[in-house]
Amino acid sequence: MATWNTIGHEKAIQSLDRSLELGRVSHAYLVTGPRGVGKATLALDFTRALNCLGDNRPCGECTQCQRIAAGTHTDVRTVRVVADASDDVRARVAIGIDQVRELQREASLKPYEGRFRVFIIDEADRMSEEAANALLKTLEEPPDQVALLLLAVEPDRLLPTVTSRCRRLDLRPVRRDLIAAELEGRYRLDHADAEELARLSEGRPGWAFRAAAEPAVMEALSRTLDAVEAAVGGGLDRRFALAEGMANSFRRNRDTVRSELEIWLGWWRDVLVVKEGIPHLVTNRSRMDTLSAAAGSLSATRVAGVIRAIQETWDLLESNVNPRLVLEGLMLALPSLDLDASDGRDSIAPAEAAAS
Repeated sequence: MATWNTIGHEKAIQSLDRSLELGRVSHAYLVTGPRGVGKATLALDFTRALNCLGDNRPCGECTQCQRIAAGTHTDVRTVRVVADASDDVRARVAIGIDQVRELQREASLKPYEGRFRVFIIDEADRMSEEAANALLKTLEEPPDQVALLLLAVEPDRLLPTVTSRCRRLDLRPVRRDLIAAELEGRYRLDHADAEELARLSEGRPGWAFRAAAEPAVMEALSRTLDAVEAAVGGGLDRRFALAEGMANSFRRNRDTVRSELEIWLGWWRDVLVVKEGIPHLVTNRSRMDTLSAAAGSLSATRVAGVIRAIQETWDLLESNVNPRLVLEGLMLALPSLDLDASDGRDSIAPAEAAAS
């Protein structure tokens, strides 16, 4: 019996299974979806299936499956973003042309121990333009027995000439009950805790599994939610101090700030669903008091404007605009609220009243 480790994504698995049965494996696949939804797991499952020696691929038991799972297979390589060592905060952090050229050199070689050489390009949407153009040559003239698996959170950032030469698999958020069941079985969580993590994951099993295994994940979530509420309830001094801290974090690790902004988006999304009278859709239920206070003080249009401002903030950061200026701009876009107010009337600061 085949042993796919992927949680959910039945259509994608069925499609890949079918291509294996018919012997119609594409030379390149583009796997898209939110961070933590299971793109890398699906890519490794398919890599095992391509090289599996068993009857039902991937069997999980043959030497090929085991070596791929252990990360020791000589024909399987993952290409990742390499941080620029420069002190220039505007220096692009991306998959560079040298990495693609090395991939091309290796792709020209015959597989050493398996059926296929497989290259998993993680965060392919963060390739530099010259790297993407170099990869295009391999996509146009793919070597035999080579498969490229491009993983992307934002596929629209890829060149259309790249995406058009890939078979695309779009992964959607996974059902909450599937994630909860896996948490109960894999991490021995009780039902209530598993349901809570599954809800907070918003359909991303990878995030849920990390949260179950690493207490620091939930601690980071709580700290960031505290920061969101402190910014909304605080003055400019507090907001600018927060912006400076996030800018410093961005210099060290962009992904940290990306994750924080995703939590900011989640909090404001919760404000909007409370405002619209559908509180059962709230993700951060432990913050219901502050969410309700914000929803009672602002119009839906104002909340939607903040959500857009957060989204635009990440786009500007990705465009290498000065991070401190961008993040200070976000802080200025936030309304000033009294989140402890029980009555929505008059709980908004006078300076913000006209904007709400």
